[in-house]
Amino acid sequence: MNIKLVIFDMDGVVLDSERIANIAWLDTAKELGAVMTEEDLRHIKGGNYVRTTRILSEKYGSDMAVKILDMKKKKQREIMASEGGVKLKKGVVEILEFIKKVGLKCVIATSTVKESATRNLKFTGVYDYFDSFIFGDEVRKSKPDPEVFLKACAKVGVDKSQAVVIEDSVMGATAAFNGGIRCFVVEDTIKFTPEENKLATMKFDSLIDVMNYLKDNR
Repeated sequence: MNIKLVIFDMDGVVLDSERIANIAWLDTAKELGAVMTEEDLRHIKGGNYVRTTRILSEKYGSDMAVKILDMKKKKQREIMASEGGVKLKKGVVEILEFIKKVGLKCVIATSTVKESATRNLKFTGVYDYFDSFIFGDEVRKSKPDPEVFLKACAKVGVDKSQAVVIEDSVMGATAAFNGGIRCFVVEDTIKFTPEENKLATMKFDSLIDVMNYLKDNR
C-alpha cells in the first residue's frame, strides 16, 4: 500500500475516552432536562469545541449549550478519576511498537485541545511514540474538514498518498475521505451505517488487526 505515515485520531482510537464521554454527555443532558439522543452524539463525535458549541447552540440555545459543555467536562473528569484515569485502547502499544520497529512515521491528529490531549497522552505513557501532533486548537476548521489530517502530513513531510488515517468517528472518516487520504476505521462507541462504511478504505475490529494488516501490506 506504500504507507509511510500512520495518522491516529486520539479519542476512541488511542484513548478509551469516548465511552466515558458518552456517559458524561447523556448524564449531563438528563440532569439539565435537555433531550439528547444517540443520533445527537453521532453529530458531535469527532468535532472540535467550536463545532460542538455551534451544534448544541442550534438545538438548545447558546446559554444551555455553555451549561452542557461545562457540566459534561466536569462529569467526564470525575468518571475518569473514579476509574483511575484514562486508559489505552486495546493494541495501542503493540501497533506503536511495530510502527517504530519498521520505521514508519506516526502522528496524532485530534480535535482535542493541546493541553488536555498532551496530559492524557503523557499519563498513558504513549506520548513519546509519536513523531508529531496536530491538536484541535491548532486548526481553523473542524472535522469533517480535512485540515487536521492534511496538516499532519505536511508537518512530517509525507505526501497524503503515502498516509493512512485510523479513525473511529464518522466525522473523522469523512474528514479523511474529503482530504483524499486512506482511512482505516476501528469502530468504538458509534457504529457506522452501510452508507457511512463507504468512507472507510477498510474496517478492522481492533488495532491489533490493523497492525497485522500493515505487517503484510506495507
